[in-house]
This record gives sequence, C-alpha cells and structure tokens, in this order.
Amino acid sequence: MKNRMPVNPQNPKGLLILTGAGMLGALVLAGLIAAYGVNQGVDSVTMPVVGRTLNQFMAVVLTCIALIVPLTANLYTPKLVTLYVRHPLIVAMLSLLLTSHIICLSLNFIPAGSLLNRVLVDALALIYLLVMLGALPFLYGISRFLRPSYFMPMLTRKGYRNLKELARGRRIEANKDELFETVDVVTNVALTGMARGDRQLVLLSLKSLHTLLGDIIRCVGTEASYWRASRPWFVPGLAKEGQEYLTRELIWPEAYILAQTLKVSEVANRRQHELLSEMAAHLVDTARLANDAGEEGVVELHVMTLNTLLREALEQKDLRRFQNLSYHYRLLIQAFDATPERMHGTVRHLMHYARLASRQGPAFAYETVVYDLGELVISIAADNEDRAVELIQAWAGPVWQEALAQDSGMKKVGWRTLLRAHWELRSQGFKEASDAIYWRFLTDEAIHREQLELLLEENRELHYEFNDRLMRFAHFSPQAGREAQAFLEQW
Repeated sequence: MKNRMPVNPQNPKGLLILTGAGMLGALVLAGLIAAYGVNQGVDSVTMPVVGRTLNQFMAVVLTCIALIVPLTANLYTPKLVTLYVRHPLIVAMLSLLLTSHIICLSLNFIPAGSLLNRVLVDALALIYLLVMLGALPFLYGISRFLRPSYFMPMLTRKGYRNLKELARGRRIEANKDELFETVDVVTNVALTGMARGDRQLVLLSLKSLHTLLGDIIRCVGTEASYWRASRPWFVPGLAKEGQEYLTRELIWPEAYILAQTLKVSEVANRRQHELLSEMAAHLVDTARLANDAGEEGVVELHVMTLNTLLREALEQKDLRRFQNLSYHYRLLIQAFDATPERMHGTVRHLMHYARLASRQGPAFAYETVVYDLGELVISIAADNEDRAVELIQAWAGPVWQEALAQDSGMKKVGWRTLLRAHWELRSQGFKEASDAIYWRFLTDEAIHREQLELLLEENRELHYEFNDRLMRFAHFSPQAGREAQAFLEQW
C-alpha cells in the first residue's frame, strides 16, 4: 500500500488559480464592506437586487446541474450521478446559495439596525461576491464533467480511498461494496466505449482497472488483508467450486477484476487490436507485481486470463491478435525467470496453444511462437544465462528439432530462429547458451555456413509490412551480423 501506482489525477491548475484569485478578491472586497458598511442608507435598494441576483444564479446553477449530470450519466453509466452530486464543487456552490437564501429569509424577522442584522447583511454581501467571482470557474468546472479524462481518475481515486479504508479495517462491508461497485462502473464505461468505438474512453477504463488491481495486489499483510475474509464478490455465473476456491485462497478480489477485464475483451473486434494490446500489457505488469509479492494464486489467475485471450484469438482465427498476445506472453515468461517452475509451466501453456494453432489455424500462428521462443532465449540470457540454457534444453531445442525434421514444412523458420539465437548470444558473450545451440544443431560446419549465408542474404531489421511488431522476426543486430559475416569470410 505504501508504494501504490500513481493515479494521475490531472489537477486543473488553471481552474484552481482562477478560483483562488476570485476568492482572494472576494475577501478583499468583503473587508472593505466590513470597514465601511453596506447597510448605511442603501439597504432598501441593494438588498432586493442581491436577492434577485442570487435567485437567478441559483436557477442557472440548478439548470446546469440538471442538464450536465444526467447527460453524462446517460452517455456513460447512471452511477456517475452519485459521484457527481457529492462532488465538492457542486456541494460548495449549492451550500453557498442555500445559505444566502436562509440569510435573506432571516433578515425579514430581524430588526434593521441591530448588530445581528448588520452581521447577516455583511455575510450576505460576502456570499454575493463569492458567487459572482466564482461563477465562471464553477461553470467551467461543471462543464468538465462531460469529459472521461476528468471523471475516470475521480472513479479511480474513489476506489483507492475505499481500499485504503478497508486496509485500516474501517466500515468493511460498506467500503468493500463501494469499491466493487466502482469496478462495475468502470467496466460499464469500458463496455460503452467498446460499443461506440471510443478508443480513448476504453483506454482510460482499462487504466483504471489496472490501477485498482495493482493497488489490491499491494494490499497484503494480515491487517491489510483482513477484509478479504469478509463476504466475497463474484461475477455472475461462476461455479460454486470456483467460488469456494477463491474464498479459501483469499484471492477473490483479484479474480473479480480479472473477470471484468475479460468481459471487456469479449466485445472487442478486429478493429480494436490496440485495446487488447494495452490490456495484455497491463496483465503482464500486474502478474509481475503479484509474482514479486509471492502471490502464487494471483499469478496463476493472470496466466489463465492470458490463456483465455489466446484461445479466443484462435477461435476467431485472428492472426494479428494472436501475434500480439504471443509477444506479451513472452514478456510474461521473462518476468518469471527467477522462478524456474513458474517459467517452465508458463512456456508449457504457450506451447499448448501454439500446437493447437498448428492444427486449426490461423496460418503462421505456430511459426510466431517458434520465433518468439528464440527471442525469449536471447532476452532471458541477458538476466540469467543458466535459465536460458534450461529453456533451450527443455523447450526451444525440441521445437526447433521438430521444425528441422525431414518431413517438416518449417525448416526455414527453424534455421532462421536458431541461427539468430546462436549468433546473438555469441555476440553478447553468452558462451554457455550459444554453445547449447551449437552442439545440438550446428556441428556440421558446411550446413551451418550454407544456412547462415541464406539468412544473411535476406537480413533486414524492418518487416515488409507496418504491423505491431514492426521488426522482422529473425533479423541480426549489427554486431551479430558483423560476426556472422566474418565467420563466412573465413571459409
């Protein structure tokens, strides 16, 4: 809880400065009024004017609130009404206007010229000045309610406040219900954005869910997690056995948010790949966070969530989505390099869906995973060479061996992947990992040179098409390319 993720509240500095200047001016004018008096012979003229002005302005304020708040609620979700009617800006303005009307009514029953009458008149004058000076800042502030970039951080902060109260053991049931109602509101906003094709709205909603999930994962410890043992929340349709498991392991809060995230992904179409990419990136971040915190159950839920996204991509035969998810799956495996059992288990999941893709499509999905295994070996070697060697021996090596089989149609893919992995590892000084590839595949120097020459002939960094990867799957870095070329020239 101490190192929570930033919420980015987007403070309206211009509005704050303008409001502050208005308040300062009002206080100065109020001081002048208090010094010289406002009811010395002009009360009968000024007070009706003040009263009518305040009445008219209150009508304007109520009209704005009645138009903007329901309009925003109808555009996004009805729950925003509750959020807005409690907003300090609305509460402050309505309180000022209500106080002014109470004072106006009270003045009718207090004798003119009395000390109390003078105090109330001065107070009414101060309120009048505050209302006049704050009119434009108020109208500007309330107009911002229509912007998702304004109310989404408000929802996130509200959820975080509820979580903070839960961690302190205060009003557990009430704060817990408010927290997960906020999650539901954010999910509904995301679904609304998906239906309208509003990319910015969906990204803001996904960011909010990601922030809340990260804060919940950080809410660990006996005292901070006491609320997890209270009445749990589940998405409709979850089997009783699953509910019992999540309740027993105290991971139902994370499961609830992940289920809502999947609900958003279900309505995504082929034109919304960047939204799923953002979602997958968030899942990798929170999975890494859970892994660092030692939350094995939460990590498993993240892996299951990415597995579901992979399966949906295969069912829709969407190659672009599958390639995007394969990339993030690779990042997920990299995050587990310090826990070998988890790393190998996650690779096993990826290979399951890769082999499923080789049988039912889409085309080139299996090849994508083969290439990503090579990239994974190189990336993991940079942090832990021993773990990279394990990956070659247990997963990448057997897969490349299958690709190089006599009856395989993936020989080119296999050679390109293992040659690039070998020379990249060799150029970076990872001798043990590069030797693991060499002694398994490259001991025949003639074949090695032949395949390397073919690969160098078509070596280029950028892909032929502008896509999510941008770079070619098996291209040499400048250093690796120079060393490979020097090797050929030694023949």
